[in-house]
Parts: sequence; C-alpha cells; structure tokens
Amino acid sequence: MSTIITVTTIMSMYMNLTTNVENSKYCYNADIEDGKVMAMVVYDKDGESLNAKLKRLYTYDEQGRLTMRETLVWNSDKQTWTKNSCLSYNYDTEGYTVEKRLWNETKNDYAMAKSYSRYTILMDNVLAVNNYKYDNDSCSYVLIDKMLMLTDNTGRLMAME
Repeated sequence: MSTIITVTTIMSMYMNLTTNVENSKYCYNADIEDGKVMAMVVYDKDGESLNAKLKRLYTYDEQGRLTMRETLVWNSDKQTWTKNSCLSYNYDTEGYTVEKRLWNETKNDYAMAKSYSRYTILMDNVLAVNNYKYDNDSCSYVLIDKMLMLTDNTGRLMAME
C-alpha cells in the first residue's frame, strides 16, 4: 500500500464521472497518455450546448503517483484558461501530504498553502488523516482536526472521527 494516489485512482474517478452522462449537469473530456489522465476538461451542459468550465492538469512522478493537480478556470471574456489553484502531493515512507495552494497573479506563482492534510499509513486498510491550518499569530501550522480512514478490500474510504 505504498502507492496511494495512482494512475488507477485517477482513471477510476474519470470512469465514475462519465458513466451517468444523461443525468449529469456536466460533461468531461480526458486527455489520456500512456494510460495516465494528463488533463480533464469539465463542460457545463446547457441544453444541447457545452460551455467550458474548468480544466484539471495532472502531473505524476517516476513511480506513477500523482504529484500535482492544477485547476484552471475558463475566462470567457479573454477566451483562455487561467490558473486558479493546485493540489500538491508529497510522498514519504509513512504516507503523504496534500496541500492546496491558490494562484497569485501578482507573483505569477502559487501562494503558500493556508492549510494541508497529512495522510499516514498506520496499517493495512487504516489511514490517519491530520488537518492543519496556518496560524498567522504563531507563524506555523496548527492541528485543527484528525480522523481515521478505513478502507475495505475494494479501496473505498470510510471516515471515522
């Protein structure tokens, strides 16, 4: 269970999104290379027309683990995609950390994460999740909540506080 966020996970999410198209408000188009989802565009379904909504770009490491998921939003005035946020995934032997960073147009870079989640593998099928938030007074991250995530043999997650 050393590889947590894999190509298979991303493909599974895509397949789940595209199986009930008739009842969905959205349509999805994935760019897949070598079995990996590299990008996914989400469209609003408005009657017979589709309007671009957002685009997700996926980056993987040499082990096939997800390292970044960037979210871009469609700017209809400029007719272009603009960066909005990203999720960064950092792995180590005990688990992984996910931090959300918002795009800073002034600095033309992602801002420091205001919060992050730490996923630690405790044993087979048990994951500890600790959520941290940046505290401006102490200039450090503080624990705001924690829970255990249990998985059954199918890989579905069940949360327990």
